[in-house]
Amino acid sequence: MSSINIHVATELDIPELVLLMRAYCDKSDEPHVAKPSNENLIKLCHNVLNDPEHNGIYLLARKNTNENKQAIGFASLFWSWSFVPSPGRQAILSDLYVTPNARGLGIAGSLIQACQEQARQRKNILSISWQTASDNYSAQKVYHRLGLVPSHCVDYELVLFE
Repeated sequence: MSSINIHVATELDIPELVLLMRAYCDKSDEPHVAKPSNENLIKLCHNVLNDPEHNGIYLLARKNTNENKQAIGFASLFWSWSFVPSPGRQAILSDLYVTPNARGLGIAGSLIQACQEQARQRKNILSISWQTASDNYSAQKVYHRLGLVPSHCVDYELVLFE
């Protein structure tokens, strides 16, 4: 028997987060996905977790079995500001990853729901936005199944460091 648990990550979760981040980066063939070192991923996690009220949070999904608790997915939720559609705080769902063996179990939807709950708890977050590759059809199917509608924006990126 197994169950899924999603919780806000702490410093103790960094080793598992880094493993999931590494898998996300290494398995992606999308040109915009960087290949940072584990050391840089650890630094990023520490920086975010040192000030979650201003920086953001990581959500970690675990599959709990009788034998162990295995990390199977994560979401990165960062805080920002925007004046559209309404002036105020906004959450950016920067990353969402579920291990291949856990896909199709509703984990991505559960992580998105947990992001929504965390953003609502902050009371000043007006929306959550994110992007996905135009050819990431499996992710888009998940979003459509959840009743989400794509925006009509075109993304641009200005790379400052190579």
